[in-house]
Amino acid sequence: MFEKLHVDFRTKSRMGCVMANDDKIDPSKVRAGLFALVTARLEDAHDIAVKGQGVHLNDQNVKDLIVDLHSVLEEVKIQIDTLDLMYDP
Repeated sequence: MFEKLHVDFRTKSRMGCVMANDDKIDPSKVRAGLFALVTARLEDAHDIAVKGQGVHLNDQNVKDLIVDLHSVLEEVKIQIDTLDLMYDP
């Protein structure tokens, strides 16, 4: 299929940049980025938990918040698992 389209991923894109070479990835930047993502998602979890403390929530609102909280915490777990793999393969 790619031969028909004459796709060559080794060439420069129209924007003039090439794809990153895996040898040039800085693990400390990846680690810092992952921790930043964890921080952001934990802040999102905090917001959800604060909303859950509201006294005027109906059952559906609470169920929605629980689903949102599960989702955010699952993302955090995946990011932490990635950090684990980086430092204890």
